[in-house]
Amino acid sequence: MSKTARCLAVIPSRFPSTRLPGKPLKDIGGKTLVQRVWEQSKKSKLISRLIIASDDERILSAAKNFGAEVMLTSSEHETGTDRVAEVAARLADQGEQFDLISNVQGDLPFINPTVIDQTIQALASAEVQFGMSTVGTPITDESEYLRPATVKIALGAGQRALYFSRAPIPFWRDRTGTETVTEQEPFALKHMGLYVFRPDTLQKISKFERVFVEKREALEQLRALANGVQIKVAIVSRELLEPSIEIDTPEDLARAIKYVSGQSAS
Repeated sequence: MSKTARCLAVIPSRFPSTRLPGKPLKDIGGKTLVQRVWEQSKKSKLISRLIIASDDERILSAAKNFGAEVMLTSSEHETGTDRVAEVAARLADQGEQFDLISNVQGDLPFINPTVIDQTIQALASAEVQFGMSTVGTPITDESEYLRPATVKIALGAGQRALYFSRAPIPFWRDRTGTETVTEQEPFALKHMGLYVFRPDTLQKISKFERVFVEKREALEQLRALANGVQIKVAIVSRELLEPSIEIDTPEDLARAIKYVSGQSAS
């Protein structure tokens, strides 16, 4: 990545959640979820500016208290990407220009800043036809491969995403069950919800209508693929993603609290 390239990172955060209301402000070992995401993101070497964006004053007030830059955004957004696009557009109107824009999802309390930087670098060094980048990591456990909550990536040449699905893709048709599954020859790639966009691509995606596959799979990145946006996948090791805890349910929150308690004890 060029030393002059500038990357804006936005953590979109919303209070309502079907499975875990008030998720961003849930306490994990003395710090809220959104604070942990922000602190990890601050460690990135390639982020030039970091903003927490929300339509909820409770989240913004909490974020200000721990030192974050915040922006109040519309309550009409259907996805985090739409919220990130609003932030980028408003900054552009103020004359603030960025080469890349990252959507760091607010449910990843232990996200490794190295993974953020690798995803930024993947797009910064990619061919111009790639409009965005994201992260994939090898799946070596069959139960994870079959689990609908685990989003899988079907990958094409040049680390280009062909499709994302909750189904086990690519399907292993001729598997006998005796094969050795490794990180080099995994069941599939697991997707993690971290995105980096070129500014014009981000604004285009925010204006696309939701498509059938996006609605059916409940995966917003399919809107980009369905409209011809090419996505570069940064493949990272499982080691870099551990602990791979995404906070969506009370059970996830309990796992995160247990992990932090273990860290403190050691």
